[in-house]
Amino acid sequence: MPRTSKLIREEVLKAAAEIVRTEGEGALNARSLARALGCSTQPVYSLFRNMDELKEALAEEAKNAYRRFIDGYLARGGRSRYESFGMGYVKFAQEERGLFRFLFLRDCKEGQSPAKDPYLDDILAEMTALYRMTEEEARAFHGDMTVYSYGLAALVTTGNYTPTDEEISECFKREFYALYAYYFPKRPKFWE
Repeated sequence: MPRTSKLIREEVLKAAAEIVRTEGEGALNARSLARALGCSTQPVYSLFRNMDELKEALAEEAKNAYRRFIDGYLARGGRSRYESFGMGYVKFAQEERGLFRFLFLRDCKEGQSPAKDPYLDDILAEMTALYRMTEEEARAFHGDMTVYSYGLAALVTTGNYTPTDEEISECFKREFYALYAYYFPKRPKFWE
């Protein structure tokens, strides 16, 4: 029975994701993909006009993997949702190094930007409701937390820093409390 082009497309994207996971984006090309699939490059180019189009499709697949990962962290409970977003982000960097780099640490062509966090609206809503911030305050505060989280995640992707969940949690708490004191010096410290 002949396979559908959708199934073949899914197989190509799965193989591309595995190459990015194990060898990095630099190893992803039509020949390495054909080798992984056990075929010539023709099927790759029959499904995608070029490697840029394939990488765009792969970015969508990687975003879906990221969403599933974050959703898993949100479902665990035991932490605030805001902390769970951050924990999931760093743990994704730790457990899916290649995909994290592909999504968040890649060089972008002119006019492109790195992946926007698909949870940004949820995060801002959480911050305004839970921490009594205006949307403007939440954006600024979260922007600073993002710089910190991004740096922590980038360190983790190198493999030179392998913190436990509790160590990551403590890092986030220290930064969160420091930023809260900076942004809201006259508010009582709700964690004491």
